[in-house]
Amino acid sequence: MARSRSSRLLCLVLSLLLLLGMAVALPGATASAAQGVTSLEFAEHGLTAWRDGWVYVYGGKGEQYDGTRASDCAGLLYAFFTDHGIYSCYGGASSQVRHNTIWHGSLEELPRIHGLSVTMVDPYDYQYPYGHVGIYVGNGMVTDNSTYGTNMIYDSVYSRGWSEWHLFDCGLLFPVSGWYEFDGNMYHYTDYQYDVNTTVDGYTIGADGIAYNADGTALTYSDALQNEGYVNAATVRDYLKSQGIGYEVGAGYGGGSSDGGSNGGGSGDSHTNAQVTGSGVNVRSQPTTQSSTLTNLSYGTQILVTGQAEGESVTSGGQTSTLWYEIVLPSNGATGYISSLFVEITGELDMPDTPTITFEDGYVVMTANSEEETIYYTTDGTTPTEDSTPYTGSIYMVGLTYKAVTVLDGQSSAVATASVMNNGTIFVDFTTDHWYFEDVNRAVSYEIFGGRGDGTFDPEAQITRGDFVKALANLDGVDLSAYDGSTPFSDVDASAYYAPAIQWAYSMGYINGMDGSSFQPGASITREAMCQILANYGSLQPLGSSGAFSDDSSIASWAKDAVYACRDYGIVGGMGGNSFEPKSTATRAQACVILSNYCETF
Repeated sequence: MARSRSSRLLCLVLSLLLLLGMAVALPGATASAAQGVTSLEFAEHGLTAWRDGWVYVYGGKGEQYDGTRASDCAGLLYAFFTDHGIYSCYGGASSQVRHNTIWHGSLEELPRIHGLSVTMVDPYDYQYPYGHVGIYVGNGMVTDNSTYGTNMIYDSVYSRGWSEWHLFDCGLLFPVSGWYEFDGNMYHYTDYQYDVNTTVDGYTIGADGIAYNADGTALTYSDALQNEGYVNAATVRDYLKSQGIGYEVGAGYGGGSSDGGSNGGGSGDSHTNAQVTGSGVNVRSQPTTQSSTLTNLSYGTQILVTGQAEGESVTSGGQTSTLWYEIVLPSNGATGYISSLFVEITGELDMPDTPTITFEDGYVVMTANSEEETIYYTTDGTTPTEDSTPYTGSIYMVGLTYKAVTVLDGQSSAVATASVMNNGTIFVDFTTDHWYFEDVNRAVSYEIFGGRGDGTFDPEAQITRGDFVKALANLDGVDLSAYDGSTPFSDVDASAYYAPAIQWAYSMGYINGMDGSSFQPGASITREAMCQILANYGSLQPLGSSGAFSDDSSIASWAKDAVYACRDYGIVGGMGGNSFEPKSTATRAQACVILSNYCETF
């Protein structure tokens, strides 16, 4: 429903007041009135997640999970903001501190403010030193989604290694002075902090900050209790700064500098981490050879690599790569792209690692190197960016090609590509853009074919006679453990992976040798030989429902009935111009078509 002109005007006025750091209070505002999300709501979010039993899932950002929700530690905070339509909250604990908070300090001077974030230090990571994050909910307590098997914790902020508090921004509004409701109880704030161990307006306030009536019952909400509204984080920061509480983000950031660390990666860095390995190598404005040339570099030039990008395929020296490096030239700070084929990495790369894509328990799972890194992915063949779909948890969709990158502080990793078959098998050497994707998907899902064992399927390689018979045994579902690989063929080693299948097929009368003593298992199989084996296997005879191929005379006499039987049953087709090309060989992808057609026909 569209808002009225007056309401839009009111929101505009309130937004301007917030930008000016002024307190926001509507006329007659009560203890719960606020325009926008507040630190009190932020803290209540943490309590609600604890009471609802959110489950810890690495990379989770609040997605639904088995009747509750799931997140990791930083995802718990992230979920609050996205629940309220705010998408500027970065992913990991250190990234949230760098980008979302504007003031922090040690627990020795913890302000009495609901909805601060608190962190633990990772002593092994200088660049991204915050290993865990939670939400301060007042009265010395914190909630956090801890780890697998532990999940949400509600515990003292002085336990388990919490070390710093942080004033979150991201549009949060904070109480000023007066009465405010939190978690069903009333609290009184004075100068941005809730009061303790005092009396206000005749009500006793305990050490926990909760106001109590004379009879000892907790004070409940009342319209008569007023407050001065809410202010933005910058106003609270300025007040805390004036009181000597806390310090700038970065001033104590893991021992780093005021910009949050100094391991390189910015244009102002003077160190290098790579060198050029070619002569006259062009530095491009984009990761393509068609983009403008910024400069060219000689062999051995020292450069700083600050990022990676998936770009145009480049071939040099017999190698091909689509990986380009984003670089900074130490001489003038210019940035551009060089194909990775012309770069040797000599130092540490200040960029995220490529994510891994796996299939676990019926779901596609993407994993980054750390919680600091956010994963983005696509399924339409395009290269993922920060504008693509963020990975927030396990994905149930299969029969797709996923492309994914991790992003950390604006830097993107190389692209991970994974084609997930219907049965969860993953291949990295073809995508949905290839004509044979669905055919390989069918054959693999029917368990007729498997991969090469290294994540590849090798779909365009020629299929051998041994592999075709092995695939036929898979289609049949025969238990090959009953066969020891002994055959009458002198060129079939009994220890070869295909030997039991050849023994089975020969014993069943499905195959014969090439010349009585050899089978030539490593030779590419012809199209007419595939038809003969399938016709023998299925006892197929021509139906007479189709005419002759234009190259009928080229089909061996021993294979003609088999070829036409396979054509009549829709197992094979022609090669164009009504030809069959009987002596041509087939690729593994083409064999997938033929064997899947057989499987679906019979």
